[in-house]
Amino acid sequence: MATPIVYLPLLTTNPLGWAVLGAAGYLTYKAGKKSGLKDEEQVGTEGFADRAVKGAMKTAYKTKMKVGESLSGTKEKYSEMWNEARDEVAGKA
Repeated sequence: MATPIVYLPLLTTNPLGWAVLGAAGYLTYKAGKKSGLKDEEQVGTEGFADRAVKGAMKTAYKTKMKVGESLSGTKEKYSEMWNEARDEVAGKA
């Protein structure tokens, strides 16, 4: 049974071995280049955790705005009622 050490001289001294090594090197180069392009494209994108936190913040802000609008409407309604009651008690009505 042959060991991998025996195959090494066949790859380095034989022209067919050069083609095998060249093809393997080229495939490794292309795989590295594609990986580098994917990394460059993903530099500007947000991660999943960042998007989830941002979404939660948006939801909290929208809720705060709706509650503020509701409270301002309620405040206006009851302030008018308060002013009317005060005027009635003071005898102005």
